[in-house]
Order: sequence, then C-alpha cells, then structure tokens
Amino acid sequence: MSNRKPTARRRTAKKSSGGSVWPWVLMLGVVAGGIQAYEHRDSLLPQRHVAKATSSATNSPKVATTAKRDAVTTEKVASIRPASPALPGNGPVPPRPIAMPSVSQPSQVAAILPETRPSVEKISLGEKSGAFAFCGRSGLNNCVADGNTFWMKGVKTQLAGIEVPQIDRARCMEERQRGFVAKVRLRDMLNAGAFDVTSSGTAGGQATERKRLSRSGVSFADQLVREGLAHPVSAKNQSWCG
Repeated sequence: MSNRKPTARRRTAKKSSGGSVWPWVLMLGVVAGGIQAYEHRDSLLPQRHVAKATSSATNSPKVATTAKRDAVTTEKVASIRPASPALPGNGPVPPRPIAMPSVSQPSQVAAILPETRPSVEKISLGEKSGAFAFCGRSGLNNCVADGNTFWMKGVKTQLAGIEVPQIDRARCMEERQRGFVAKVRLRDMLNAGAFDVTSSGTAGGQATERKRLSRSGVSFADQLVREGLAHPVSAKNQSWCG
C-alpha cells in the first residue's frame, strides 16, 4: 500500500508543470515577432509610400481633365461676354470730337451752298417799231442775220439750243425758203416789245454769245421749233430738204 501513493503524486506534478509552460512560449513568440517587425520597419514603409504614390498617380489624370474642362468653360464664357468699357480714371476727360461735314461728298456740299442762278437781263428798245432790221442796211447795231443770229447793241448773239435752215448755203430751195421765213419771224419777235435775255453758259465761234431769249415765259427758240422753223440741237434728222 505504501508504494502506490507516491507514484500517483509524481504524475500529477508532471502534468501541472507541463501545462504551465505553453503560455510562456506564446508570449515569447509575440515578443520576438514585435522585435522583428520593429527592426524591419524601414523595409515595410516604402511599400506603403509606393501604394500611396500609385493611387495619387491614378487620380492625377482625372484632376488634369477636370482642370482642362474648367479652363475651356472659362474661355467660352469670356468670349460670350462683351468687353466692358474701360472706366475713365480720375484725370481730366478729353472733349468729344465734333462731327464735321466731309469734303468728299459733293452732293451734301452742293445742298448747303446756295444755288447759282444765271442773271436775267431785261431788254427794252423802246416803243418804236422796227428797232431791229435786216443786217446790211443799218450796219451791225440792231439787226437780224438769219433765223437764230442777230446783233444787239453791236454784239453778235445767237439763240441757244436750236439749228435753223440756211439761206446763203442752203442745199435746196425748200431750205432757203424756210431760212428766210425764220429770219423774218425772229425779227418780228424781237420788235414785239421788251424781252428777257439769259446767258446759256456757252459761247459760239468768233466771239459769238449764245443767249436764251423769252417774253412772258415763252422762249423764242421753242417758238421757232413749234412753228417748224428750227430744229433742236439734239435732234437726229436736221435735213430741211424733202
């Protein structure tokens, strides 16, 4: 009986001592792992930096694209908005320019300037009939040479704007006859009383003045044309023969 009891106590002691060792082993392993991680911390940190750099690099194109869109939008808005006028500073403001009429516009200048009218001279040789005669009898004072040529106060004058049939250089008998009738008709109109003389602005050959004669608003030249004793200068057919 005495031999069996000590054997049972030894087994119990061994079991209790073996179970208390494992917690210490685990603690030593954790401490050793922490020491290793602390010693190799430099080799572990760059991987984190690389991961952060990679993530920032992947996000940078998005940021650049957004910045470009903002720039394009700003340019469009700037092109649509009208340019604001520059405000004057505190200095003196120059006076506004006064608009002057342009010399290169003759129509406007002509409208401003008064219209020049030809001078009208009233001729009255008295109430005595026969003041004008045919040239060759009374000299070259007041006489009639043909249907539109006459001397008045010693000055050779022609009716402006008409052509009359010739007398001395007639091409046919009909022209000669009409030329003499026109000569007589002009003398009668000159001797019918006072008349108005207006310069036509053109001069004939050999110091011959071209005038427009009228009485009571009726032109002598127009009257001869109406009676078939003269043609306008602008007429195409001026033949008196046939």
